[in-house]
Amino acid sequence: MLNGHGDDLHLVKGQIKYNFSSNVYYKGCPTAILKALAKQVEGIQNYPSPAAEELSECASIRYQQPAENFLFTNGAIEAFYLIAQLFRGKRSTIVGPTFSEYEDACKMHNISYTVVEKEKLDSFNTDLVFICNPNNPTGSVFSFAELEYFITENPTSTFVIDEAYIEFTKATKSVLPLVEKHKNLIVVRSLTKTFTIPGLRLGYIISDASMVEKLKAIRIPWSVNGLAIQTGKYLFENYDQLIFDIESLLKERIFFQDQLRVIDHIEVQETNTSYFLVKLLKGKASELKNVLISKGILIRDATNFTSLEGEFIRLSVQSPTANKQIIKALTSWI
Repeated sequence: MLNGHGDDLHLVKGQIKYNFSSNVYYKGCPTAILKALAKQVEGIQNYPSPAAEELSECASIRYQQPAENFLFTNGAIEAFYLIAQLFRGKRSTIVGPTFSEYEDACKMHNISYTVVEKEKLDSFNTDLVFICNPNNPTGSVFSFAELEYFITENPTSTFVIDEAYIEFTKATKSVLPLVEKHKNLIVVRSLTKTFTIPGLRLGYIISDASMVEKLKAIRIPWSVNGLAIQTGKYLFENYDQLIFDIESLLKERIFFQDQLRVIDHIEVQETNTSYFLVKLLKGKASELKNVLISKGILIRDATNFTSLEGEFIRLSVQSPTANKQIIKALTSWI
């Protein structure tokens, strides 16, 4: 992690009451998950399975794909660095502005890369292509048809589709059904955002079995801890009962954005998710961040996203009370 991360809560402990900097579901981890996790604490006395194979079996049942197509990782971040390690020294296209860890992983493993805006994509002539769908931080999406076309027409490029936020949108759908047809597709997902468990670090790769075997060969054993494995099993067994209502979340986001749009000197950007960018027409994002921290509010300074020109912050819809507080703070700051 060379360029930093959006959620800086650990740096301002005790100061923050309202955290808009993280894109996880704002109502927090469901109580049922916390209770299930508590029952597994004694398990830390034992070694977990080295490759979390039991989670692959659970995911196989949910997604109706062979267990051999899954590889569970220490968050989605480990997945990106494993992929970059496998393609060390190659060339990559990153569709931006987007999540900085793709760039960081490429730098670490000597992959030359070009960041290309979605609107300027015309062809792919690189070994790897990183696409975040829905995109972080913009909330924009590629359609299923667009991605299928890219993957089909460019068989010599391996497409890494980051679907960490796929359950935060209704504007597109997952490319998981394409995995068994295309060996040049790697889908990366995370349980972190949907179930608000970033501290457990639990992500996964879905790809052709031969690709998964190559990635397994270079990963360290026990990268997924025992508590994460047991919690993951519980999540997959109770997925539909635990997941949030996306329709309600998107309605809350629309209402929040409408309230923000009446504030002078900011431009609220369009999105297909619960998070979005806000462009500052005056002042610096770094200054605003510090002012809001003093008021107990944490935002994401988005100015370090490559190819994002101007002063931007990223917000994610929170509780009605929290939303009112940041609207009040932004109005007084402007």
